[in-house]
Amino acid sequence: MAESRMIRQLRRDALGQDALLFSAAFSIGALGYLLVESVRRAADDDRGADFWSVTLSGNLILVGLVAGELFLVWNNGWRQGVRGHSIGKHRVGLAVVDVGSGRPTGPVRGLLRGLVMALLLDLAAGSIPVGLPTVLRRLTPESWHVGAVAYVALLALVIPLLLPVDRGFPDRVARTEVVQGTGPDAVTTERRTRWVSAIEVAGVAGLVAVALAYIVFFAQLMRFPHVL
Repeated sequence: MAESRMIRQLRRDALGQDALLFSAAFSIGALGYLLVESVRRAADDDRGADFWSVTLSGNLILVGLVAGELFLVWNNGWRQGVRGHSIGKHRVGLAVVDVGSGRPTGPVRGLLRGLVMALLLDLAAGSIPVGLPTVLRRLTPESWHVGAVAYVALLALVIPLLLPVDRGFPDRVARTEVVQGTGPDAVTTERRTRWVSAIEVAGVAGLVAVALAYIVFFAQLMRFPHVL
């Protein structure tokens, strides 16, 4: 029982690490869109480069989400299937293995687990009441958008973190479980940890920059008259 509680806590810690890296992938995607679109608009003599129209574009958020979800499929899918852990799980000493053999599942089942997590995350993002341009919202007809599905996906992601559940929905689909890593490569080396930490800081800075752009823009529109 004590071991299960410890693994659940380590899973939360690993999720936090992977979420920070997701933010770094999001920031790289958003920055790439900002640079490419700014150059394209600057070259267009009729339109010119408009900082706010590019920065506040829904496409910038969409490209960032696409980059983040592709990273999720690789980190929590392919890498986890081949090496037995995501970057976050490796930092805290956890491994994802086959329920029967106790070995990494391989790339195919790893990708399946990663795709399920990316799908749940994209659906859950639809529950945020700001109209995020998620990948599924952009690629599917309006009539397919079911609000309740977003909350079901959110619950599927959150329940394993809040309740004493050893295996979440992605684990059951891929027939995997999370255990403590063993061997000399069970935990990330100190040198790699420093590099990963630097990437995480850059990722958070990118998210803050996107948020500040929205705050600064809308703050200009919300000028209330002084009350005498």
